[in-house]
Amino acid sequence: MLNVHEGKKKKAQKSICRPTSFLRVFYILILCFDLQIPVYAKEQIQSNPTSLKVVVSPYLSYLPFYIAQEAGYFTEQNLQVELIKMLDPSDAMPALIKGEVHVLSFIILPGQFNAMARGARLRIVADKGHFSSNGCTETALMARRRLVEEGKLAHPSQLKGCRIAMIDISSSAGYFIDKVLAQGGLTTNDVEILSLPMTTRLEAFQRGVIDITLASEPWITRMLQGGHAAIWKPAHQIIPDFQLAFLLYGPALLEKDQDAGRRFMVSYLKAVRQYRQGKTEQNLKIAGHMTGLDQELLRKTCWPTLRRDGEINTQSILGFQAWAVKRGFQDKVVPPNQFWDPSFIEYANKILGTANN
Repeated sequence: MLNVHEGKKKKAQKSICRPTSFLRVFYILILCFDLQIPVYAKEQIQSNPTSLKVVVSPYLSYLPFYIAQEAGYFTEQNLQVELIKMLDPSDAMPALIKGEVHVLSFIILPGQFNAMARGARLRIVADKGHFSSNGCTETALMARRRLVEEGKLAHPSQLKGCRIAMIDISSSAGYFIDKVLAQGGLTTNDVEILSLPMTTRLEAFQRGVIDITLASEPWITRMLQGGHAAIWKPAHQIIPDFQLAFLLYGPALLEKDQDAGRRFMVSYLKAVRQYRQGKTEQNLKIAGHMTGLDQELLRKTCWPTLRRDGEINTQSILGFQAWAVKRGFQDKVVPPNQFWDPSFIEYANKILGTANN
């Protein structure tokens, strides 16, 4: 038989094991809140994409950036990418070094390596255009058609006294010209260098103001259509497999947010693979929107060659640097381990696989 004290004890135990309605609700709320925090945090992360600023120019080698934007490849990687249009991307180099811009891509120049040699946190991270020995002529030394047809440029030694148009002799244009002049035993002292923007060179050929210039598509096609210029020496014959352009990361992606750098590379290389499918209707549509060129011209032009895996030719970059140092444009040669970081393309290729296209 249960006495009074034992009954009170049991009742007390019951009240402890079975909380009142208020306490029960309180415990349930705590439990629910505790379980929902990770889910909520995850949803917040997914709904807030990483914002990146990427500098681009209206040239065909930048088409993968626009493909990635149009096809949603950036969105797939939870990135919100702002494409900042600039005619001369090199102007954005200080912003890249400061971390104000995340991705920069343009042609090879001594200034990039001078900055690295002086301590700037910059690295080449992927290919954005090279001269394939098996590719079409996307870049070439163009010459006055009459000089070519009359055999007055049959040998590089005949360049003596010629008028050559270029903006920057320390650029790849100067590198190519020096290579060709050397084949004829000449230097830039034996020719006249004229600083003319590309937009005026078509007319300059027509008026006979210039004899030689380095041009890329779509200017090659335009010059050929003008009838006063001819392809004299394709760039891929002068320096086969030359690494003309590449992607650069600054401290924002090399140090502060490497994960965003890896995700950007996945979307970029995925777009490169779509680009390499050629002049499809979708690629032509995006290219037309990007460049403002009509479809007929885009179909005729040679599109730049980009490697599907993002690899670069480090030897050709070392060759360019050696030339730049010799000419006094660059302080010293920067070794590959100080200008090339392959980790981002290695990650992206693991994600994307090795299917050929």
